[in-house]
Amino acid sequence: MKSYDYKDETKDVKGKTERLNAINELQQMLSDQKNVATLIIPHLDDVMQMIERNIFRPLPNVKKSNLGFSETGIEQEEDMDPAWPHLQGIYEFFLQLVINEAVEVRALKVYVTPQFVQEFLELFDSEESVERDYLKNILHKLYAKLVPRRKMIRKAINECFYSLIHEAHKFNGAAELLDILASIISGFAVPLRDEHVIFFKNVIIPLHKVQTCSQFYEQLLRCSMLFLTKDRTLAIPLLEGLLKYWPFANCVKETLFLTELQEVLEVCEVEKVKHLIPRLFKRIVKCIGGIHLQVADRAMCFFENDYFLNILKTYKDETFPMLVPVIVDLAENHWHKILQESLIALKTILKEIDPFAFEEALKLNPSQKKIYAVKQDENDRESLDKKWEKLNQKLKGSESNFKEPNFPFQPDQLIRDYN
Repeated sequence: MKSYDYKDETKDVKGKTERLNAINELQQMLSDQKNVATLIIPHLDDVMQMIERNIFRPLPNVKKSNLGFSETGIEQEEDMDPAWPHLQGIYEFFLQLVINEAVEVRALKVYVTPQFVQEFLELFDSEESVERDYLKNILHKLYAKLVPRRKMIRKAINECFYSLIHEAHKFNGAAELLDILASIISGFAVPLRDEHVIFFKNVIIPLHKVQTCSQFYEQLLRCSMLFLTKDRTLAIPLLEGLLKYWPFANCVKETLFLTELQEVLEVCEVEKVKHLIPRLFKRIVKCIGGIHLQVADRAMCFFENDYFLNILKTYKDETFPMLVPVIVDLAENHWHKILQESLIALKTILKEIDPFAFEEALKLNPSQKKIYAVKQDENDRESLDKKWEKLNQKLKGSESNFKEPNFPFQPDQLIRDYN
């Protein structure tokens, strides 16, 4: 197969035009079932080889602007892969080939090997959203048509996500793959098989910790909630995962986590969340008392939710000592007037729920308040830092190859790199 330089429009103009015309002719052939039976299927080896040689390629580094017109006031001209018009024809032909009824499963499944699927999934990292849409549609149709290959395709997608979770931290096609998974999950039979539960715990939950997960959070949330509709008991592991992977120094991600947290709590059985009450309410109080207004406002929405208020009342012996002192303090001293009004209203609600428990929570002595403190005392922090420093120095003396652990709260570290 001859290669053309698509970066230079003046080169191989005739050859490029002939190739484009040939692709258009191939597409037209698929509209006639007689041509498919007599011309395409007998030469399926050559057809698939042509598709693979064209689409399996090193992905070009196309610069995409993260700022839209609303941010800059300037129309951004996005660069496109110069070979895209040619590739689009190949993708369209492949899609029509897969959905064509004349192309039987037994003929097509021979070409859908583990290596083919792996290389196909690597293309999802393309910068071009149009290309990723084609890839998503083709993979979805292949999964629907090739029943004998479904397990293999799911396994390959899992491995792709394992790489994203534990190695890469960035993958352009995560949203598209999660879209496909959402369709697959909705078709799972109840009760869920063990492999599906393992997938939920090992892939869906850890995806929340990925640094770039805000780019595919909508699709991730949909997959999470679809699993909970199949098995409500999975709400507890998901709740534990959200609290474990909670973001810091990232207000956008925190707001997304709060939205999901509220939805998950509505599915949880009240008696099953008892062991998570301290962590759950400490996290919500931290959000309310935090410096970011949008996060605080979103956390306040929890108190408008009947399910959450039921949990609050059920475990008031644990929740009130954490909530009341902070809410009372913020109601008096918060810098934002509108949020301060909401906090005053929340203070009244808490008092109405149980006046006695409310007053008792305010009577806590300093040592008791310390247990439920949202922010760590500076002296305690310094004391802990000195202990770590002493331990590091001791290890340096005993082990020549010792390196200090890399953690975010250091003067020379960027917190965003850990979130």
